[in-house]
Amino acid sequence: MDSGLAAVLGAAVGAIGTGGAAVVAALLARSQVRMQIQAEHRRSLRDPRKAAYVAFAECWRNRLELTSNAWIELRLAADRRGEPEFGGLLQAASAYREESDNLSAELEHAQAVIYVEGPEVVTRAANEASSQLTIFRRKVHDAFLAVQSGTLSDTASEACNKARSEAYGSYLRFLHAASDILGGDVL
Repeated sequence: MDSGLAAVLGAAVGAIGTGGAAVVAALLARSQVRMQIQAEHRRSLRDPRKAAYVAFAECWRNRLELTSNAWIELRLAADRRGEPEFGGLLQAASAYREESDNLSAELEHAQAVIYVEGPEVVTRAANEASSQLTIFRRKVHDAFLAVQSGTLSDTASEACNKARSEAYGSYLRFLHAASDILGGDVL
């Protein structure tokens, strides 16, 4: 083989190798940029969702605790009917119920944000938690009326305890659904 031809072939092979390496490097860089964009997109979805889920969970939990405190005061009042403490316990229960009522708009707003942020599995879990909390609050209201009239029965007490337990269970299901969604978005 002629040395001129060998030089030309060597230069051609070198140019092809350099060009091929540049193409491979460009494809790898493009793939890396695509992965970075996807990761940033997941992060941009995760942060507002996390804030929405936390706001709902905190407000829901506060409302449950206030309603539970009202229920505790009502049980104490039922045991002290006719005693001087009765009126104070009933007032305390009423104050807890009122404070819980004041969180209504905040909880509705937090739930609306969850509707916007989604996804559907978390929205359903938030709906269930809110529904179960409403049932518990209704049972406590019924118990309040029964304590005032002196007719609180064991059946009504059991219904309140069961409603609280079911509400808390739905809250845990919401937390698990939210955690699963956020966990899937972690990088």
